[in-house]
Parts: sequence; C-alpha cells; structure tokens
Amino acid sequence: MIAAEKLSEIMLSDVSLRLLEPHLYSLSAPGENTNTYDQKGALAFYDQVACNWLYNRLVWGYRTSDYHKLCREALTSSTAGWVLDAGCGSLAFTAKTYASYSARPVVFLDQSLTLLSVAKSRLAKLHGHVPDNVVFLHGDVLHLPFQPQSFGTIIALNLLHVLADIQEVLLELRKVLLLPGGTMSFTTLIENQRLADKYLQVWARAGEVIPRTAHQLLAEFAAVDKPITHRIQGNMAFIHCG
Repeated sequence: MIAAEKLSEIMLSDVSLRLLEPHLYSLSAPGENTNTYDQKGALAFYDQVACNWLYNRLVWGYRTSDYHKLCREALTSSTAGWVLDAGCGSLAFTAKTYASYSARPVVFLDQSLTLLSVAKSRLAKLHGHVPDNVVFLHGDVLHLPFQPQSFGTIIALNLLHVLADIQEVLLELRKVLLLPGGTMSFTTLIENQRLADKYLQVWARAGEVIPRTAHQLLAEFAAVDKPITHRIQGNMAFIHCG
C-alpha cells in the first residue's frame, strides 16, 4: 500500500494537511507547533547522548535493544488497521525494525520537524528509499487528526515522561484505537530507587521530564480499560495494553 495516497482516508474531514516534501506532511502553519528539539544544538545532544546505547545502559539501566523487541512484538500483535508511532522522534532505536516492515501502513507522528526529517533520512538509508507504507506527520499527540478506530497498533516510546497529564494522552490515543483487538505499547522513564533517580530529578527541575514511580504510572492506565502488562528494567518501564 502507498500510505501517502491513503492517508486522507483516516483523517478527520475538517483537517487540512500541508505537503512539505514527499512522505512528510504538516498539520501546522509555518513556524507553528515546534518544540525543544527544533532548537539549535538540541539534535546533537539527542542523537549523540540521549540515543547512545552505552549512556542508557549505564545511566538508566536498560538495554536499547529492548526497543526493537517491543516494537517488533507490537507490530505483530494486531493485523488490522494502521500503525501509529506517536512521538516517534528520530527512530534512533527502531528504524531497523520499520525498514523491514511492510504488512500495514504506518504513520510516524512527532511535534518536531527536525526529528521527523532525521527519522525519514534514517529509514530511507536503511531501506534504500522511503518505504511506500510509511508517512511522516508533523503534529501534536494531544490533538490527533484521525478518525476513530483507525489504528490497530499504537506505539509511543519515551513519550509519557514528558507529559504532565498522562490520562489526557491515553484517552486521546484510545479514541483512534481499533476496538476490539487494538493494542498500545509504551516505554517511559520512572523513579525506581536507583542513583539515576537523582539525575531524573535534575531533568525534572529543568522542565524536561515528569518523574513518576511505577505505582503512580500504572494508576494512570486505569482509564484505558484494557488488560495491562508491564516490566521494569532500571529506570525504564515497558507497558503493553491489550
């Protein structure tokens, strides 16, 4: 399926899209809907530090290879509907997974045009060209432009720890989730009685993250009204709904 040609079929009727370049669309007027990763110098830290496997293993205590495992399992957990990667970032950890995936169309959504451009280039380099089954969408996960029950699979890696109101985004995602049978998978940083908790508080004081314990995090998922499974590795929580 050529996803770009089918995208309008899952969009709300009053939504207006701007084509910025092949496979890349925006819901915003020029200059709107930017975030910190669009600021000068932010990308260097994001790709060289935050996405470094050794940094994440030593500081946060988890293996970045687990992103590939979660993503692969999520993509095969449902066969119906589209796939939504909400807050996809630069696909630093999952580009290889998506490069070999063609079973369903995929929407990569992020508020940063900078990260979307990097994600597109990264996927094209691995695949040889941008796969026909993917589109990149510059938009806000708190204001999704999609018709109800459009997605059989929703993946959101490292999104929840930057949001003050988790239930708001969970309810927004659930609106577009295919029912029954749709699944949602998440990763998010948490406090876990480790030395890295102090580092997490540093980022919290800088306004970059919202630290929560596993208990506080899972309590937010009551609004999803779907079976929840989770595991904790270091300061990272891996959560599956459905």
